[in-house]
Parts: sequence; structure tokens; C-alpha cells
Amino acid sequence: MPDRRAPRRGRDGDADGRPPSAPVRPFWAGTITFGLVSIPVELVAAVAPRQKSMKLVDEQGHPLGRRYWCPKDDKVLDNDELVRGYETDAGKMVVITDEEFASVAPEKSRDIELRRFVPLESIPPSFFDRPYFLAPDERAGKAYALLALTMARSGKAGIGSFVMRDHEYLVAILAENGVLRAETLRYADELRTPESIGLPKPGKADAKRVRELAREIEALSKPALDPSEMADVDADALRKYAEQKAKKGAGVIAMEDLESEDDDGSSSAEVIDLMQALRNSLGAKANATAKKAAAKRTPTKTAATKQAATKQAATKQAATKQAAKQAIAHKRAAKAA
Repeated sequence: MPDRRAPRRGRDGDADGRPPSAPVRPFWAGTITFGLVSIPVELVAAVAPRQKSMKLVDEQGHPLGRRYWCPKDDKVLDNDELVRGYETDAGKMVVITDEEFASVAPEKSRDIELRRFVPLESIPPSFFDRPYFLAPDERAGKAYALLALTMARSGKAGIGSFVMRDHEYLVAILAENGVLRAETLRYADELRTPESIGLPKPGKADAKRVRELAREIEALSKPALDPSEMADVDADALRKYAEQKAKKGAGVIAMEDLESEDDDGSSSAEVIDLMQALRNSLGAKANATAKKAAAKRTPTKTAATKQAATKQAATKQAATKQAAKQAIAHKRAAKAA
């Protein structure tokens, strides 16, 4: 039975008929196991992350980084000061060290252990969390195709678990068009019930109003879901607006001016600001040192100049006195003669 939640794909492209994108590399490899069956597979993400999103930056366009702040000590904590804490039902915080966390973590395994098979329609849609494609290993092409065909004909899904990134996940293995897909499942205690949130019990409805509403629903019904109707209109409108504003040159920040050649773009704004402050501080110190040196040199030259002028004035005054004495002596000698 095909998965009704899966989008209808185009002939030669993605769900909306666009050309296929570049192949995605698998990030997990393991084995589907149940009974005596063992099929090597690789896990590939079936959901692409957002290519464009809003980012928090300062007025100069520097990306902002997150810091952990302790309100008790009123300071920012470094990474080596952070520890894990588990809050119990009684409201107590229990510190868990890295060694303790590793001791209770699930055992790493490369197996997707299927414990049972159930009808696909018996799984409530709210249990599905995140989809992944299961790509066949080059050693298990025939076994992979056989399992996909058999599961598709039976209309059942395999339920099991596997460990990925030190976390154990519940998983449902589905088959569609010869491809196996893994859907991670939410745990039962994660889902709320209508009773738990206080929804009223369903009441009786007037039969005439039911028929009228059914006709309105039928008028808007289509044979299948059109993937184009599931496009993110807000994101597309934001992208177009940003591109138009960039063409006008309004609010554009030159990214090459923000990052150095060795910058990988992961540095936070605080690091960039600190480096700039360090440069400014070193520049200010260098300028201050140069000014002090110039100030020291300037008084020295001034003193030397004053000293030379004083000496020259004293010599001139002495010469003048000597000339006056000689003139008096000449007068006296002339009078005596």
C-alpha cells in the first residue's frame, strides 16, 4: 500500500517536477535485521534544510554568537564550566558527568532491529517525526529490492529501533515505489490526547447541516494533493523582497569586508569585536608612545637651542664689555699724551 502522506513526484524530478538536485551523501550506515534477514543500508536525509533564513547580526553585519549567562554569579560562562543537569519530577536538579552520561547511554549498534510488522494505516500520523531514505548497500541490491517489493505488497510497516548519534530512536520502515524509507517515531508520552488538554466530547450534529457541509467539501475536493500548494509563500516573498532590495543597493553589507581570508564564517561577533578592539588598543598605544617620544625629543632640542643662545649672548656681552674697556683705555692714554 503506498504511503498516502508521500508527495506525488514528477517524471524526471523532485516532488514538484523540478530537475533532480545533486546527490546527498549518507551519514549513517547499518543493517536492517529481523529473523534471519540481514540487509546492509545507508541512511540519507529525506528533508532538506532551509537554504535561506533570517540571521541575527549587529549593525555592521557581524553574526552574533550565543553565550551562557549565570544569573546567580552575574557572569558569562565558558564551555568548560558547563555541565549536564537532569531535573527530577520532584524539582531537584541532579548533575550528570560525561562519564555517567556515557555509562547510561544506549549501546552503539549498526543494526535497525525490526521487532514486528503492522499495517501502515494503523500508525497514527502524529507519531511520525522525521523521514530518511534507506539506500541499498552495493552488496545487498537484490535483497533490498525483494524486501521493498514484499513490504509494498503487504501494506505493512516494520517497527523497530536503532542508535544514531548516541541516541536511540524508534523507527518505522516503509516501502514505496521500490524504495525503503525510515520514519523516526515520537514516543507515546510525547503526544497529548484531546482529554489531556480539556477538549469537549464530540456532540451530535444536525443531519441536514452535515449534508450541506459535505457538498461544500466535495466541491473543493481533488483526486490528489498538488505539491505546489505546499510551497512556503512567506519564505518566497521574503527572498524576492531581499533580492529586490539588494539590487537597489539598500541595506547591503559587503560580506568580504567582514570576513578575513582565514575566516570560516563560524566566528561570533564578539570575537571580531575583541580583535578590532585589540587592534585599536595597540594602535592607540603606538600613537601614545610616538607622541611621548616626540615630546621628549622636542624639549631636548629646545633646551639645547636656549643654551646655545644664552652662551652666544654671554659671549657677545663679554666682547662688548671688553671693547668698552679698550675704548676707555685708549681715551686715557690719549689724554695723558
